[in-house]
This record gives sequence, structure tokens and C-alpha cells, in this order.
Amino acid sequence: MKRLKELHVEFPRIGMRIIKSAIAVLLCFVVDYYRNGAGIVFYSQLSALWCMQATRESTIKNAKQRMIGTFIGTFYGFLYIVIKQLFLPQIGSYDFAGSVLISLMIVFVIYTSVIIKKKQASYFSCVVFLSIVVNHIGDSNPYLFACNRFLDTVIGIAIGVLVNILGF
Repeated sequence: MKRLKELHVEFPRIGMRIIKSAIAVLLCFVVDYYRNGAGIVFYSQLSALWCMQATRESTIKNAKQRMIGTFIGTFYGFLYIVIKQLFLPQIGSYDFAGSVLISLMIVFVIYTSVIIKKKQASYFSCVVFLSIVVNHIGDSNPYLFACNRFLDTVIGIAIGVLVNILGF
């Protein structure tokens, strides 16, 4: 068995992008602490990490993409909640009718990003929409979750952009 030194293994140094990512995650925890658990810090952290790019241009581009996608997904999430509560309270998210409705609405979610010429935001639109209508439709107040989901993402985007551009 060779000793590690004899293998000439060199590890790359920990770069600033890694450090800034850790700082952004920590700052999301700090903001979440002051929000008294109103949101889900995980969503802020994902958004901050998504915005952590090698250049300012790509950081801003990714932030815009995430923001547009989040807005579209939240809009359709709200629309689904309204439709379900006012017109179809008897359907469940996982029964056949609920599954078909959610699947049909995905068409509108994606198509909206195509219409506004932001196809690259469609993935985030779908993620946000599905996180609202599949995971949290049964919450006591799904509207509150949808609002907080949007706010969590905005917080993460802001932190990610600021940390990356200011170079903490």
C-alpha cells in the first residue's frame, strides 16, 4: 500500500465561488431567523445557489430567469388553488381529476414562458407550480404558502446576487 504522499495527490484550493456559496446559504439562514419561520429557508438557499455564477452577467441572467419562472409558477399555483377551492373542492391532488387538472395546467405554465419569450424559465415555473399544488395544496392556508414560496425565492435571489456581485 502506497502512502498518500507517494501518490502525488493534489487537491485544488477552495475557490471564492465555493466560499460565496457558503456565505449566501448562511445569510439565508439569518434572514429566515428574522422571519420567525414564516417561509422555508430551503427555497431561499436553492435560489441563492442558483444565482452563484462565475460572472456578473451570468449571475444576473440566472437571477432574472429564476425570478420570471417563480412569478409564472406562483401565478398558476394561485390560479389552481382558486379553481380547486371555488369550483372543484371535491377533487384531491392525487385523484384522477386532480392529476389531470395539474397536468393540463403544466401546459399553460410552460406555454406562458414561451409566449413571453423566456423559455429558459419554464423549468422553474414548473417547479414552483408543482411545489404549491402538489406538496402544499393540503396546507391549512395554501395561499400563504404560495406567497412565502415566492418571497423565499426573491430573498434567495437577492442574497445570491448581492453576495456574488459584491464578492464577500
